[in-house]
Amino acid sequence: MKSQNQSTILNLIRLKEPISRAEIAKLTKLTKPTVGALVSELAERNLITEEKSDTAVAGGRKPIMLRINYSAYYVVGVYAAAEVIRVILTTMDGKMVFDYKKDITELPSKEEFIEMIKSSISYVMEETNVEKNLILGIGFAMHGLVDPENGIAIFSPHLHLEDIHLKEILEKEYSIPVIVENDVRALAIGESWFGQGQEISDFICISVGRGIGSGIVINNEIYKSSFNTAGEIGHTIVNINGPRCQCGNHGCLEAYASEIAIIDRAKRKLQEKKDSVMTETELSIPVIFRAAKEGDELAKKILVDSGESLGIATANLINILKPTKIILEGSIFEEGDILLSRVRDMVQKYTIRSSKEEVSIVCSELGKKGMVLGAVALVLREMFKVGGLQ
Repeated sequence: MKSQNQSTILNLIRLKEPISRAEIAKLTKLTKPTVGALVSELAERNLITEEKSDTAVAGGRKPIMLRINYSAYYVVGVYAAAEVIRVILTTMDGKMVFDYKKDITELPSKEEFIEMIKSSISYVMEETNVEKNLILGIGFAMHGLVDPENGIAIFSPHLHLEDIHLKEILEKEYSIPVIVENDVRALAIGESWFGQGQEISDFICISVGRGIGSGIVINNEIYKSSFNTAGEIGHTIVNINGPRCQCGNHGCLEAYASEIAIIDRAKRKLQEKKDSVMTETELSIPVIFRAAKEGDELAKKILVDSGESLGIATANLINILKPTKIILEGSIFEEGDILLSRVRDMVQKYTIRSSKEEVSIVCSELGKKGMVLGAVALVLREMFKVGGLQ
């Protein structure tokens, strides 16, 4: 009970800071002596700071106001995908102290992948020289199917790896608590703490890169399903007669609107001798967008078609779940408005809404750091929940 009350008070300070002891007692319905004792213990642990208020209360006394001491402890965030391992060290408010990236140029074996993760985390710890007992935990945002309860990467399709016991391996190596989650679900949690999902109870993050995934937040909680596989929007079917997807099915959204699909379609069209300023040897997402902006009809059609597929899938999600916001993450949304405007058009056309419903579609402001900040948020969310201080 004591730990739960401390966690409640700590989270209340985070949400309402600066706040006085009297206000905490009023909001929590705890007695003033109880609040005073619990706050004193939090101060002893260096978790909160005290400052005099600028304004006086009745009687002329200026109350002592409380804030979280965000610089007292640190969090390690890790994001692992097929092309990069990124490790950051942050303070408790997500401010980066150190940022390290290790590019993956060739697909590693399971053992090589684990060694790359360990060496990256160790490098950050050594470079920052932070005492281990000041690190609250390691949050890990992992590409693919993840079992967050046991901290296992079940299957990572773009890495062609499976059954990696990340939590067990890293806790044994560093003696620090480890929390593992799917990368897009971690992104959604990151958006709820640091991005455009703050103070929003129902929203969906859609991430488009080599693959396509979504993180679904309902009533302020990330939705996982009983099988920890919720959110696989990339493998919803948009055309049963469509191209074959990496998963083995035909017509998946990922086979139409992922970065790989967009580039592959451009290659196929160029091989058919379609008229274009693009060439097969220099194809990339920026090249295709640049050609479209310059008036290349082939490039424009590829991006418009991909935007339509993504927009239809997004409209279906909205019709089923009715979120108040869709947050889009990925370089294809940062390159220009050609594809993004088509997504919005399809959502406008195919969603069924009452007069009171308004779903905003925005691009993530966290961008590429969203996944790794989401990994940090995994630890912070655990710490600030009721009983989390244990």
